[in-house]
Amino acid sequence: MPRTAARTLSAGLALAVLAAACAPAPAPTPAPPTATPYPVWQPAPTPVPDLITPQWGREMLLYLVFVRSFADSDGDGIGDLRGLTDRLDYLNDGDPQTTTDLGVNALWLMPIFAAASYHGYDTVDHFRVNPDYGTREDLITLVQECHRRGIRVLLDYVMGAVSDQHPYFRDAYGNPASPYADWFTWYDEAHTRYKAFANIPSVPTPNGDNPAVQEYALQVARYWLDLDGDGDYTNGIDGLRCDWALAQSHAFWQRLRSELKALNPDLLLLGEVWSTAQDIGTYYRGQFDSTFDFPLYYVLAADPLATGRGVLNLVDPPGFVHGALLQRERYYSAGAQSVIFLNNHDTNRVMSSVQGDEGLARLAATLLFTLPGSPLVYYGEEIGMSGVKGNGQPYWDEYRREPMDWYAAESGPGMTTWFRPADRNNAANDGVSVEEQTNDPASLLAHYRRLIRLRQNWPTLSLGSYERVTVSEGPRSVYSYLRQDAAAQLLVVLNFSRESTAATLDLGATSLPPGPWTATDLLSGAALPSLAGGAYRLELPPLSGLVLHLERF
Repeated sequence: MPRTAARTLSAGLALAVLAAACAPAPAPTPAPPTATPYPVWQPAPTPVPDLITPQWGREMLLYLVFVRSFADSDGDGIGDLRGLTDRLDYLNDGDPQTTTDLGVNALWLMPIFAAASYHGYDTVDHFRVNPDYGTREDLITLVQECHRRGIRVLLDYVMGAVSDQHPYFRDAYGNPASPYADWFTWYDEAHTRYKAFANIPSVPTPNGDNPAVQEYALQVARYWLDLDGDGDYTNGIDGLRCDWALAQSHAFWQRLRSELKALNPDLLLLGEVWSTAQDIGTYYRGQFDSTFDFPLYYVLAADPLATGRGVLNLVDPPGFVHGALLQRERYYSAGAQSVIFLNNHDTNRVMSSVQGDEGLARLAATLLFTLPGSPLVYYGEEIGMSGVKGNGQPYWDEYRREPMDWYAAESGPGMTTWFRPADRNNAANDGVSVEEQTNDPASLLAHYRRLIRLRQNWPTLSLGSYERVTVSEGPRSVYSYLRQDAAAQLLVVLNFSRESTAATLDLGATSLPPGPWTATDLLSGAALPSLAGGAYRLELPPLSGLVLHLERF
């Protein structure tokens, strides 16, 4: 290129650049607004679990049945396994779309082995079904029908005591040369004084430290886990409720867990450790998947012989419940599961505990099904059956284990009649029967059905975190807590007062992410005032419970 042309081009470019620099800049293309993401709930860090509870055990809705009292198939007045099988649709019909069944997914049978007494806790033969209840084949049918409906089955595993009519004890009694002499603990050389449950002579305690006794106990467990004898331990009994666990050493339970979990890792071992939280905590690692929450029970009802006491009767503030839950965190292994209950076969029934006040019974049930842990329902609890321990003249716990009330008249197909003294707790036409309540949407039975459906439909209540919510303004009678996971935020508010109550909840001090939130009561479907976080004020009717689903809007 000629130098003159180059100079001319260069000058032109310089002028163009100068002109561009002096010209007003074009308006920039607006960028789309950046959405501000909502904060999401983050679980608090938790330790690596010391034990792994089967998933079904963490989502368990357990129903406790005394077979003798539940349903009679042959008209002899005594409940049996076939009668229970006939009534399974009442417990769970296998169809999640229906609402006429109770909806439980696990069944605990009080002892079904051949025994000397009506209750079955004094076993005579661990390898035979109680003839009053039927046969092994009847049990196989029951388990198959349960599994078809999605119900797991737990047997009462009673190895801490046997009957004094058990053949091994009869051989050892007064016979130091017996091959079973060291199966029991003797207090004299003649082998006539011995260790027994609660010092009751009719129920001697086997020596669980004896390897032969341990092997016998394992043989019993293996026998019932493989019901049909085909060598498959995964399609029979699903779990063992280990009675009076304090009677055996930790080494015994560790061996039981090690050997049975090798046969079926999905087996649930549920321990009855009737003691303090500190003591219960020592039975988790390498032993039980779950235990009964006796510390919580004592907060709720005060005593298994009591009526009119504890949190359930508005005597103690509901904040005591939180204290019981804190004991779990302090003493239990990471991943430990608890079975929570209002009553069982060894306590006064909850309706008697609250002295017949159905409002208190409903509030207690709402608490039960929204707390962390696996809820237990004792047969007849859902219809409000009463039961208080007798004075032993001549009956004791029979009054707590009365026949299941199927009919208003206490008479009809399947109704058991084995225990009907004139002073029994439950009577005809008292409003307490399945027949009288099943079609009434306002009944206690309907309330239990709704709560169990709620627990099924919202896994957050089974698996989510628990966090107490401070009541910044209001009486101590209001107890509130959050149940949260990545899928849902649920706010539970309970009013343990007979008066309408205003309360302000301090949600700003919790892990609940900032709102705004809508609030819908999952029990009634009612919409409550929305909230933005921070202070949330509510007006609560007497003895009321809310389970609020919080959704952003």
